Amino acid sequence: MSAVIQDLVNRPYEAGFVTAIEAETAPRGLSEDTIRLISAKKNEPQWLLEFRLTAYRHWLTMTEPK
Repeated sequence: MSAVIQDLVNRPYEAGFVTAIEAETAPRGLSEDTIRLISAKKNEPQWLLEFRLTAYRHWLTMTEPK
């Protein structure tokens, strides 16, 4: 990288425009807690949460194809 580009990349942001973005993180992987978190975030009805949890528990019993 040339010195001019390096200087442009490393200087502080001067325009003052900022967009606040909410971000929510979940632990890596899939678990019942993650399913509950996503369902609560989406304001899903209880029956849909139960359906998803039942499907997840069934998925846990399955073996991965080779």
